[in-house]
Parts: sequence; structure tokens; C-alpha cells
Amino acid sequence: MLLRFPPFRFAVVSLAVLIVTSQSLPEPSHPDAVVPLCSKQITFKASYLVETKPGMGPSYLFKIENDTSKPIRLAEPIPSSAHWYARVGSKWLWRASSGAGGSYVNALSEKGELFAYQPRAASEEHPIITIPAHGSHEWTAGEHEIAALAYRPSCAICNNPGEHDYRGVFAYAFVPLPEQRTEGLLPCGLRTALVEMPPKEIAAGK
Repeated sequence: MLLRFPPFRFAVVSLAVLIVTSQSLPEPSHPDAVVPLCSKQITFKASYLVETKPGMGPSYLFKIENDTSKPIRLAEPIPSSAHWYARVGSKWLWRASSGAGGSYVNALSEKGELFAYQPRAASEEHPIITIPAHGSHEWTAGEHEIAALAYRPSCAICNNPGEHDYRGVFAYAFVPLPEQRTEGLLPCGLRTALVEMPPKEIAAGK
């Protein structure tokens, strides 16, 4: 069952570090690798899918649309990170992130550069997908395929009691090592709009 919701405006807070709440990628060798945000000709969309099998957790429908005149190539996993926001009054404030690649270098600049994931070693393998010019790619994934997708929108140092309304942003940014010879990979990063999630009660200290 696919849930569709209207867009929301949200606020972010400045982050000095990315707090990792679940690990789907090893620690990058160059945490300062950055890429620009892709132009509006390449869009990344996501929708929450209701859990259909008990214990399997929720999954998501993802879609990347390439409206450029050339094919684009991306390295899996996609998305490479998830970022959780809580409703505080009329604003959406960041609470936790998981995975690697796709967080803002300056969280106050929503059109600025993104930190990118870069492998620790050339032997690290990442399957490549290609999206044709003026084409699209659609797929579903959950935490069993990508650990960073686990719906854990809080942590011990960022949880505020009483919050239960959360949204997720899913992101991708990847920079290969020079010796990996993965030519033509997308040189920019992608982030979805806020994706509405079901309410979730977070116990204090979690």
C-alpha cells in the first residue's frame, strides 16, 4: 500500500558531525570528500510503504528520474543514508542520521554541497546501475537490504521526550577512489523531499 502526502517545509540545525545510528557502509577513508547537489534535471523521490510482512519492517518505493541528455551511473547502495527530522511546532528539526554520503556540509544551506561516501580500499565493491537519458529507475528497499533505512529517528543524545511525528530524507553521494576506475559516475549528490512516516513513540534515552 502506497501512502502519498503533501510536501512540507522544514528547518534544519547546524551539524558538526554525522551521527550514525545504523551501519550499512564501512567508515569512509576520506570523510571530507564533498560533491555539489545535483541540478533539478535529476530528481530522487521516495514514498513510505506500509509493512506487509510482520517483523520485516517498513520499506520504501524509490525513483530516480534522469531528465538530462546523457545516461547517469550510480554506485549502490542507493540511498546511502537516511536523515530523520521531528516536528517541533511548525518546523522540522534534525534528530538523527544513519549510513554515509548525502548529509549537508552546511546544514543551513539546503542547496549547498554534500559530504560523499568514499571507499576505504579499491577492493571494496559497489554494483553500478545506469539510468538512460530521459529515463528513470524505480525500486523498493527496506532495512533488510540497506541497514541505514531502519526507522530509528532518534538517539540517546538527540531524543526529546514527547516527540512522535517524524519525517525522513533519503540521500546519495558517492566518490570512488582514483584507482577504482569507475568512470562516469554521477558527480553530484541527491536528496529526497521529506517523506512522511507513521508516528513513533521514542523512549527516553533511546
